[in-house]
Amino acid sequence: MPKLIIAGIAVAMTALLLTSSVQAQSPTASPASKQAGFKTPAEQQQEIDDLEKQSREAYAAEKWVALYVANMKLAKLRPYEPEYLVNIVYACAHLGRKSTAYHFMLLLQQQGYFFDFSSTEDTVDIRDTEAYGYINNLLIEAGAAGGDGTVEFKLPGKASDVQAIAWDSSRERFLVGTRQEGKLFAVSGEGKKDELVKANSKNGLWSITGLAVDADRNRLWLVSSATPAFSGYSETDKNQGALFELDLKTLEILGRYAPPADVMSHELANVAVTEGGDVYVMDRVTPIIYRKTAGGESLEAFFASPELVSLRDIAVTPDNSRLFVADAYKGILAIDPAAQQAVMLSVPETLNLSGILGMEYDSGQLVMIQGGFTPQRIVRLELDGKGTGVEAVVPMATALEEFDHPGIGTIKGDSLYYVANSGASEDPGIVMNTPLDAGVEAAAPDAEDLHNAMKAQMQSKKQ
Repeated sequence: MPKLIIAGIAVAMTALLLTSSVQAQSPTASPASKQAGFKTPAEQQQEIDDLEKQSREAYAAEKWVALYVANMKLAKLRPYEPEYLVNIVYACAHLGRKSTAYHFMLLLQQQGYFFDFSSTEDTVDIRDTEAYGYINNLLIEAGAAGGDGTVEFKLPGKASDVQAIAWDSSRERFLVGTRQEGKLFAVSGEGKKDELVKANSKNGLWSITGLAVDADRNRLWLVSSATPAFSGYSETDKNQGALFELDLKTLEILGRYAPPADVMSHELANVAVTEGGDVYVMDRVTPIIYRKTAGGESLEAFFASPELVSLRDIAVTPDNSRLFVADAYKGILAIDPAAQQAVMLSVPETLNLSGILGMEYDSGQLVMIQGGFTPQRIVRLELDGKGTGVEAVVPMATALEEFDHPGIGTIKGDSLYYVANSGASEDPGIVMNTPLDAGVEAAAPDAEDLHNAMKAQMQSKKQ
């Protein structure tokens, strides 16, 4: 069963002091949340920083037990961070604990991680076995380019400036939002662009950080935030942002919905809309999900959790039965809006959920864009009937030549379209297309070969 991290949304909101009665207070945990064992994101980050410092100091001083202990603690706090597992392998190698080192090497391999442990002197003492060679070769092979991805067109402006993309079936165009000038473009499948909207003092827009199209209701939901990257940024606008409701056809602004005022840092970003017209908006800085209900007149804090620290994207089922929230370090949270319960998505031990930069939902499947993972990849997760667990993992595209931190995406028809080079600071954005049915289910390494390699290692150890 997936772990229930918050019994109810009201509890989570109380823990982060986000109820209306305490909106003006500072973002620290309440006494009740501390008694429950909760830590604020700032407290969690401080703990991570302290342990990472201990890890660096232990490595520099060649204190291998201390290196092992620090990274075991880090891996418990952030189980999807490969760097910590790599450090554990180093520590075990120096301590002569070959079997334990191979265990963590195999765990990294099963999660699809790419790494060559022979590239460092830290593993010299564990290389003299068949088991090491077998597992390390598999880790190297994980970095090979594969899967299905086709370049479709280039976007206007720098790839790093593109913050939002959505398919608009009414125009038969992609809608693209930028950070620096707050421009909204309509882009054809051939890359032809038309400027539709630009931020100015009259419309009150800043950087465009999120887009969602509701063609059935003739609505465009646009999220705009005052980011330092915005050309008209002013300190007086700091932490400002809002959800804008536009007429999809005329682009007239019909509504502006700002979150409740408080003293916390904010950057509203990704947005998702249901068939019923409920709209969800993510805050990237303070881990809050806001919601504007269909017919509602305000944007209200809907969900928050001190368990989440680095929100990257959200996706919702058309029927509003599940809202999925991707955290770059913690994985994917599945929220039941009706029951007001949330669980971390239950996944196989062999699936690493780190580095998710984009996520889309389609017909019982989640498609992850893992631009912050090595190798960079697009992966399809086939969900169980409850939408809280993963039944199959399918790599769709891995380490393609064009990949430079692939990030935001959108679904058009039977394909995922995504910016393949979000990490490129100056190059034009490259939009690629990967069919939603691409790829083959991930399989574990050949059990017989691995068994023979490990058996040979054990026999040599006895001799």
